[in-house]
Amino acid sequence: MEKNEKDFDALKDGISESFFFQIHRIKRTIFRHTNALMNEAGINLQLEQLPLIMILQRKNLSQRELSDITMRDKSSILRSINALEKKALLAVQKDKEDKRKNIVSLTDEGIDLAKKIRLLMKKAEDEVLAVFSAKERAEALETIRGYADKLDML
Repeated sequence: MEKNEKDFDALKDGISESFFFQIHRIKRTIFRHTNALMNEAGINLQLEQLPLIMILQRKNLSQRELSDITMRDKSSILRSINALEKKALLAVQKDKEDKRKNIVSLTDEGIDLAKKIRLLMKKAEDEVLAVFSAKERAEALETIRGYADKLDML
């Protein structure tokens, strides 16, 4: 039993020192704060639905493209689309050129919601990152953007 506890402690220490874990902690904090602000504003969305709303405010996309962009399987995307369609936030139509494709777009209500969410996300980010000086925030953003740009090349 004692050996298992030592193994677990070693694993836990190793995980907590990982880059991925630290990025996850930051993401979790920002998402938790954003979710709280959305709940206060009466916006009731599941976390996996949020990226679809934000992505579709820029461009109408097929279900397949949404799956690729979000790195989620097609059935998961379809569940989110169906739920958002029931809330009248999304519309799904057959592609005019390829009838096998469904094109997903935001409704007017979805567009309004996306704008509200964008403002709440900005507010949440500002509130969470207020613990940093302006210089620290700029340096962190520059560093993280550089990491993301390099990783995009993999």
